[in-house]
Order: sequence, then structure tokens, then C-alpha cells
Amino acid sequence: MSRLASRLRIGEKIGLGFGLVILIFIGVIAHDQAALVHLNADYERLHAVYGARQSYAFGIERRLGAIRAAQADFLMTRRLDAVAEVTRQAGALDAEAEGLARLDEPSLQAAAEIRSLVADYLTRFEAIVEAWRLKGLDEESGLQGAFRRTAHELEGLAASSEQIAGLETAVLQLRRREKDYLLRGEDTYVAMVDEILARTAALAAEAPLADPDREALQARLRAYGRDFHALIEQDRRIGGLTGAMEQAAGRITPLVEANLVEADRLMDEMTAAIAERASTRARVNLMIALGATLLGVIFAVMITSRIVRPVRKVAELLDRLTTETPRERIPTVPGARDEIDAMAASLNTLVDHKATFVAWWRTAMREAVALRDLHAADGTSECARAALELRSAVAARLEQIEDACARIRDYGERIHREADRLAVSGKGVSADRLSPFREAATGLAALSSLLEAESTDACGRGHDRNRGRH
Repeated sequence: MSRLASRLRIGEKIGLGFGLVILIFIGVIAHDQAALVHLNADYERLHAVYGARQSYAFGIERRLGAIRAAQADFLMTRRLDAVAEVTRQAGALDAEAEGLARLDEPSLQAAAEIRSLVADYLTRFEAIVEAWRLKGLDEESGLQGAFRRTAHELEGLAASSEQIAGLETAVLQLRRREKDYLLRGEDTYVAMVDEILARTAALAAEAPLADPDREALQARLRAYGRDFHALIEQDRRIGGLTGAMEQAAGRITPLVEANLVEADRLMDEMTAAIAERASTRARVNLMIALGATLLGVIFAVMITSRIVRPVRKVAELLDRLTTETPRERIPTVPGARDEIDAMAASLNTLVDHKATFVAWWRTAMREAVALRDLHAADGTSECARAALELRSAVAARLEQIEDACARIRDYGERIHREADRLAVSGKGVSADRLSPFREAATGLAALSSLLEAESTDACGRGHDRNRGRH
């Protein structure tokens, strides 16, 4: 990690730190946006499927109510515009069911069953309408009109036949029981009408009438009975069809209501599930945001420490350098691009130079003191001790010179290696540009050799002078 950090400049480290923090928060924002997209998709599905299912269920129920109202209006008034309204509302209900069928598989099954029941209901309703057309939509048409005309003709004959006592009264009783039946629809009145009709026919058979008149009266009585029973049969047929129609409508209503209840239940479940998922995502988003913040803080602390810690070490070493010659050095990475690392390397060199200078100065002082003592010595023992100190000082000086020569040789070799690396790296550095570096390296090697030779000669001459003095 330290080697990688040393490859970056301070500005690059700061930029990298800010870039990492920005990337972390961009990731958090992207995650939040993805969560919002999922939540929006859930609500769109809720609206597109379950909300639409509820809407279609309400529409079907409303259309069914309108159909039942138009049906009741027809049965009460026998108006044909009510029949047209039933047909129109049935078409609208079929369109609602078709929309419901497009939502999902359960809706498709429910819509198919609803459409089948509505088709059965319409078939029965059309049969009722046809039955009423046959019976007569008003008193002047159909079976009702024929029966009404027959009854009026019978009343006219009864009023004109004064020879038959009680005929008019019998016809009035027939009409009364007939109206009772038409009003109440009870079969007991049918039996009463049949009984009165039989008595009236017997009365007409025994009456002192001419044969044509008697035959006409009996024909009217037979026509009245025939038309009355035809009207009764039609009423019974209409009653049966109405019951079947009501049964079909009764099967539609629970199915529509069940579909509406199911739509409400599914919508409530989906809403609860979406709310739970939204709550879970909110908690996850909060944890991710906290984690991202913590990670950003860690990155900031790491990058700051990578910058501040070496600066603090440099400051401490500089502070100590003003009062002493420290032995410690700041660790550096060869080939680093970090400005602080370069500053540390320069400071290490400065400390080395100061240490070299101090050591050289101390050695020189020892040598000067030893030489003074040697010149001032009177006895043999004092001269030997001074000569020994002088040799020790000269040896220390030679050691320093050898160390400097070694460093000079190392610098020259490094320059040679760097020049060779640039020559084979293919970076477009020409031999002419590398020539000064090679010459400098050669010069450093020559300087090192010269210093070593001079130090050896100086050492030999010093020993000769010491032996001469002794």
C-alpha cells in the first residue's frame, strides 16, 4: 500500500480520495434511484393490474345494475326503449369484461364466466320480450288485444240478447273474475271464470233463441274461453321465463360481487406488500448510506494520514536537526513520485551531509589536537601516546574518505544503469543526450579512484613522518 501511495503525487492522492468518495456517493444515489424505480414499478403494476381489476369490477357492477333497472322498467311499462337500454348496457358490460380479461389469468377466467352468464341472461330476456310481444305490449295488441275484442263482442251480444235472463249478469261476473285474475294472477280466479263460462254456455243452449243467434253466442263464449286460456298460458310462460331470467341474473350478481371483493383483497395485499418492501428498502438504503459515509471517512482518514504522517516526521527531523545530528532517517521508496517522499529523501541527504560534516570536523579536530600533542611531547611515552592518537584520527579520516568514495562509485554506477535503461527503453532518448550522463558517471568513478589513491599516499606519508619523529 505504501509503495502504491508513493507512486502518486499529493494532488493525485487528494483527487483519488475525492474521486473514491464521489464514486461511493454516486453508488448510493444510484442504489436509491434503483429502489425508487422498483417502487414505482410496483405501484404501476398495482394500478395496471389490481387497480384496473377493481375499476373493471366496479364498472361491471354498475352496468349490471343499469341492466336490471332497464329490465324492471320494461316489465313494468313494456316500453321498447327499455329493451334498447338493456342491449346497450349489456354491450358496455361486455366491453368491461373484455378489458378485465386482458389483465391476468384469474381475471380472464372470471370475465369468461361473467360474459357467459350475461349471454344466458340476455337470451332469457329476449325470450321474455318476445313472449310479451306475443301477449301484447299494450291492451290493444297481441293476445291481450284479441281477448279484449272478444270480451267486448261478448258484452255486446249479452246486452242485445234480452230474451236470455241473467246473460248480461253472467258476462259481468266473467269480466269481474277475469280482471281479478289479471290483477292478482291467482289460479282460483281461472277456475271461477271456467265455472261461470260453463254456466253461461248452458244458459245460452237453453235460451229461446234462433239457431243463428244461439250459434253466434256460443261461438263468442268459446272464443272468450280460448283467448282467456291462451292469455293464461302466455302469462305462465312469461312467469317461467322471468324466473329463469332472475335466476341467471342472480348468478351474475354474486360473481361480480365476489370479483370486486377479490379485487379489493388483492389490492390491499399488494399495497401492504409494497409498503413492506418500501420500508425494507428504506432501511437498506439508510444502512448503505451510513456504510458509504463510514467508508468515505475511512478513505479520507487514510489519505490524510498518508499525507500528514510523513510531514510530521519531516517536521520532527528538521526540528532535531537544528540542535543535534540525529541518527534516524525517514523511510523512502526508491523511484517514488510523491513530493513528500522526495522532500524526505532530500532531508535524509541533508542529515547525511551534516553527519558527514560533523564527523569530518570532529576527525579533523582530533587530528589537529593529536598533532599538537605530538609536537609538544617531551618524553618517549607522551610521543607514543600522541602518535597513537594521531594514527587513530588519520584512520578515521581515511574511513570517511573511503565511505565518500564508495558513495561516489555508487552514484556513478546508478547513473550508468539509468543511462543503459533509457537507451533500451525505446522512449526516443538519443545517444547524444545520454553521452553527458555517461561522461559524468565516468568522471565520478575517476574522482573516486583519485581520492582513494590520494588517501593511501597521505596515509603512507603520515606514517613516514611519524617514524622520522620517533
